Amino acid sequence: MYKHLGPVETIDNGVVTLGVALDVGRIVSFKQHDADDWIVVFDQASIPSWHWHPWGGDRMWPTAQGLNLQIYNNDGFDPVIDGAPWELISKTASSLVMRSGISPQLGLQVTHKIELLAESSEVLHSYRVERLAESVYPVHVWAVTGVRGGDYILMESVAPAKTHKYRKPYRRWPAEYPAAPVVKSLEDSQVLKFEWARDEQQKIGSYGHWIAMVDAEQAFCQYIQFQPNELYLERSNLQAYVNTERSTYEVETLSPTWPLRIGESREWCVRWQLVDLPAQAQSAEAVAQFLAEHL
Repeated sequence: MYKHLGPVETIDNGVVTLGVALDVGRIVSFKQHDADDWIVVFDQASIPSWHWHPWGGDRMWPTAQGLNLQIYNNDGFDPVIDGAPWELISKTASSLVMRSGISPQLGLQVTHKIELLAESSEVLHSYRVERLAESVYPVHVWAVTGVRGGDYILMESVAPAKTHKYRKPYRRWPAEYPAAPVVKSLEDSQVLKFEWARDEQQKIGSYGHWIAMVDAEQAFCQYIQFQPNELYLERSNLQAYVNTERSTYEVETLSPTWPLRIGESREWCVRWQLVDLPAQAQSAEAVAQFLAEHL
């Protein structure tokens, strides 16, 4: 049990275990048996003036960041969906369903089902977002996962020409992070390799189906369905953020944005998988090719 994150509900399929801290609505552990944890959390008190929580782990944000000042009068994220306790709806040995409170600003409630697939390292996350009260604000499923720092991040980039400035295959945030990120487009693929210096804070985004943190002989992969004709207010549906000073490394996936009416809902799925890399995959190009074929 954590001091600030609270007690942990654990599910296990005999291959991997996953832990959820319901008091904060976050996944706080995901690992294979007798292996290092992929999820990184920080068991510390929040600072109210920040309007966001420094807990790490895996959480869900329901709105585009650029709208937060309009919605909440601060630059933080939803204090109910990302901050208040979630309710445990049901649980089996290898699955769990939890539900958020209702955000007063969004009129939104989120149900998150987590299933460990049998005899594998795969996890299926099913989100249901439902509008229960009137709100003008569009919503989405932005899943942010704090992971251990590996060697580099790979992310698919399948639509660079029409989606990013200066015909780059990725989006930047130059106002917040003025230094150019270390990003390489891998040959003969639609995959980006994102690296970082020892002392750096940086972020990039792209459009694609999958993103992965690669650490030695294993990759933590996340896969979603990219729907190119839908609306993405974050101008990307895959994002990667690093802050080496805080030991923060995040892989992020985003659904399209939906303008829900009262009574309407949407479903969204994110698939996690731990992939053991073959010995012959020594280069980033070889790893990217293997993951693209595997996923």
